[in-house]
Amino acid sequence: MKYRGAVSKNRKKVSAQLSAIIRKIIRLEERVWKVAQERDAVRFAELVPADAVMIFQSGIVTQPEYLATMKERTISRYELRDIRGFMPNPTTVVLCYEALRLGEESGEAFPMSPVIESTTWIKRGKRWVAILNQETPIRAK
Repeated sequence: MKYRGAVSKNRKKVSAQLSAIIRKIIRLEERVWKVAQERDAVRFAELVPADAVMIFQSGIVTQPEYLATMKERTISRYELRDIRGFMPNPTTVVLCYEALRLGEESGEAFPMSPVIESTTWIKRGKRWVAILNQETPIRAK
């Protein structure tokens, strides 16, 4: 019986640690949106490394390509809903959520429908970075 109690306490501790990491990554994801809206290429590059890939409705974009066109993109408003995350291993967090964003790129408005976003974060050294982001359009509710 003592052994089972120790295992249960350890599971709770591990679960609390994982939840804390996921909450931290959610804050980082929110920061990515904020710096993208502000067109802050330096802070964006700190969170999204050069080997990152973003899959948008308009196509596949690497981080250098995104940065090169950042000034052509205006995110006037955005809303992130129901952010959830899980850790398939100790150095990876996958977030999924719904996003509604208003703005334009190169003079064309973003599609009006919300999207499901999925971002994969990995731990590199002591830092977490967003390595893959994909948006999938959904019908407006």
